[in-house]
Amino acid sequence: MQKVIMLKKVADSIHAGLSQTTKMPCKSYSLPTIACKTGFKMAQIKGSICSTCYANKGNYKMYAASIEPAQHARLDSINDPLWVDAMVTSIGSDAYFRWHDSGDLQSLEHLEKIATVAELTPKTRHWLPTREYAIVKQYIEKHKALPKNLMVRLSAMYVDKPVTIPASLKNVKNVTASNVHTSKPIGKQCAAPSQNGECRDCRACWTSQTISYSIH
Repeated sequence: MQKVIMLKKVADSIHAGLSQTTKMPCKSYSLPTIACKTGFKMAQIKGSICSTCYANKGNYKMYAASIEPAQHARLDSINDPLWVDAMVTSIGSDAYFRWHDSGDLQSLEHLEKIATVAELTPKTRHWLPTREYAIVKQYIEKHKALPKNLMVRLSAMYVDKPVTIPASLKNVKNVTASNVHTSKPIGKQCAAPSQNGECRDCRACWTSQTISYSIH
């Protein structure tokens, strides 16, 4: 597949725009949490990370009137035949990109499209956190490997309980994990809490290291 030349304003109208949060050193992409597959189920379980999802509070809740319509528009746009081209246009040659600061993978086809975007933006390092382990497994079974510039992080389900990477995904290049802790990190501790909630010059999430985030 080759890149399609497209004006950025046209691209934005197709995928409903990207986000630029104060914490992130790059653009990001969010979907409504109500559309999470595994996450929505986990949110019903008391004590799970999803039951107190950060994307359902704070600024996400404060500015919900403007954020949620855009998130739902992005969700609808995934099936647009020009979605991949639009995302490639908007990401351009940015050094980093973060998928799903809110929401998650919808299907194997969704992950395939994200992988194609990564392949068509080779100068960009992509970070994709997900609780859809089964979709990642389906992708590897079908395609054997992830794009070299796409790092997939299997996200923990519970605080202080590390991710168990499925046997089918162990030792698969660019598949790693992220945990959430209360006091003792389970992996490399995220630096943001000690940096006013910002990544600043840290790019650990785009590497193969297991990252541990403080509960928030």
